[in-house]
Amino acid sequence: MKKGILISVAAATVFLLYFPVLGNGFLTDDYAALYRLLIQKRVLFEEMVRPLIDISFYFNYLLSGLHPLGYYLFNFFVHALACFMVYQVALDLPVFSARKQRAFAMTAGLLFLFYPFHNEGVVWLSGRLSSMAALCGLLAIHFVLTKRRPWNLVLGVLCWWSGLFAYESILVLPAVAFLLEWITFRDVRRGLLSLGVWVAAGIGWLGMRYAVSGELLPAYGQSGLAGDAVWLRAAKVIGRCFLPPDENSRQMEWLFAGVLVLLVAVHVLVWVRLRRGGGDRRGVEQPMGLDERGGRGFARAGSGQMRPGWSLALIEGGFLLALLPAVAFEVSTRTSEGDRLLYFPSCMLSILAAAVLMTLVTRWRVRWLLLGLYALAGALFIESNNRNWVFASHTAEAGLDLLRRTPGRVVLVNIPDEWEGAYIFRNSFNEGLTVNGIDSNRVKVTHFLTRLEYLRAPQNRLSPVRKDGSIYIYPSTRIGDDAGGAKVFYWDMSGWKELHLGY
Repeated sequence: MKKGILISVAAATVFLLYFPVLGNGFLTDDYAALYRLLIQKRVLFEEMVRPLIDISFYFNYLLSGLHPLGYYLFNFFVHALACFMVYQVALDLPVFSARKQRAFAMTAGLLFLFYPFHNEGVVWLSGRLSSMAALCGLLAIHFVLTKRRPWNLVLGVLCWWSGLFAYESILVLPAVAFLLEWITFRDVRRGLLSLGVWVAAGIGWLGMRYAVSGELLPAYGQSGLAGDAVWLRAAKVIGRCFLPPDENSRQMEWLFAGVLVLLVAVHVLVWVRLRRGGGDRRGVEQPMGLDERGGRGFARAGSGQMRPGWSLALIEGGFLLALLPAVAFEVSTRTSEGDRLLYFPSCMLSILAAAVLMTLVTRWRVRWLLLGLYALAGALFIESNNRNWVFASHTAEAGLDLLRRTPGRVVLVNIPDEWEGAYIFRNSFNEGLTVNGIDSNRVKVTHFLTRLEYLRAPQNRLSPVRKDGSIYIYPSTRIGDDAGGAKVFYWDMSGWKELHLGY
């Protein structure tokens, strides 16, 4: 199938999966980028060395101004390209014989396309950093596996650096690429040369980052490293690769244990299958290999054929390495917050899962049935998460609209910072006011409401009550009967309501 057709199919499927959010507006950090571009006339650089967010927003602004539709379509297209590149990298890896290789690649692409925890990287405009970084990382791996030397490493390093200017989630890509390169070539000299180039490129990037920002890690990353124990963070991240978030921590512990048992069982089944001669014992056909210079159609640089079990083990190693940034910075087990850190690891997980499925399930009809059930479950969860982002956007836009319509001084009570992992105004509220032409001096915010606070609201209500001669709004706001002549609005988990003083 031609590449253009595959990309078009991926783009159409992405559109169908995520189109409910096309009516959404800008949220939280989106306004920080727009404020830098439109008000400060600069591109983010020194603070976190991630200029690609501002560059991509500026590109969208030139095409569609402040209409968010174009920004969302850009996110969709980047995600569709990432889906195609998962397919392409799987096709580059000589894991199966030629007759099964394309089926393996198609399976990997489909698993990634319907992976249910991509919403944060796709439907949050600023979340595009994770998808752009992953796309650059996949391109780097593709070039390393297919291009002639020295262009394989030159192009790979350039793509890696480009991705790091988007997001640090691909920081461990050289180690992942090294393992995948070994599957293809199995040449010690080549591997050591590649490793040396990657190490030198990494040192160069860190030096450049430190020279510009004075830091090796962003501030939030440094704080994230001081959280739970490493083993606990690792357990959470691995569990969240397979499980949706849930507020019930006890239930999540049992589900995590179930995932661990299932993973052990799958490993045993694969080992037994390969020991009994199942799967593709022919290994890699000679035409699938590459020569020492990286040209297609030549014999491999290494000698002999790698056993399928070793190929699966190296892909699994690449997946575990890709998880390290998520382990360092943590992913929420209660909401979808932080799922963008799973975007690049899910690329490797999809390739690994496809290889396991091809090994264990030899009948193509059964494989397609399993893929169909997986796609249905993934689409349902994606739609459920889409609704959270639609609600978050509606809440943010409604708040801005009432500020535009209301003259004079306004007091806002309980601006929500998120809704079940979908960000609203966690950051950059004043920047959002300025971008929307609202004078921030006439707006006073008494409280930003966190998720834990609205979950603990008495009887799930945020309605005002009379208390000690004043009006009290959970969790911490008291307002006098006059309010200084300002109009007061509060958010009650369903929408914005005006507080009628003296009621």
